[in-house]
Amino acid sequence: MGKKSLKVLVAFLIICMGLIPLAGCQQNNSIEGTWILKEEYDSNGTKITAEKLKEIGVAEKYEIKGTEVKYTCETQMMKKPITLTFVLEDLGNNRYNFIMASKFTFATVEVKGDTMTYTVGEGESFSKMIFKRQK
Repeated sequence: MGKKSLKVLVAFLIICMGLIPLAGCQQNNSIEGTWILKEEYDSNGTKITAEKLKEIGVAEKYEIKGTEVKYTCETQMMKKPITLTFVLEDLGNNRYNFIMASKFTFATVEVKGDTMTYTVGEGESFSKMIFKRQK
């Protein structure tokens, strides 16, 4: 192998090695996966943290695969968890609807990387729910 070929090969390898770390930096905007409620904000801006949710015994999660959305809510007040299944509707731009069997939209969510958010309630009585992707 000549000096010129060796230099080209070395330059190519250096460039490739420099690009490898960037491959893992891509943000995952896919909605598929398991999402855990980490915090919520009420209409007054009051934050309920993950620690407070745990303290009051509330755990919510979504498991999403394909067009199926499985919701589970566990609370200390109930012996069994509440489970619901929705159909996922892709609205584009990382926005989705969770549709109930009755064709009612349960929630319209937005995904940004490993965070999924939506608002429940209307007018002066609403809460912003923030879920994090389980890794």
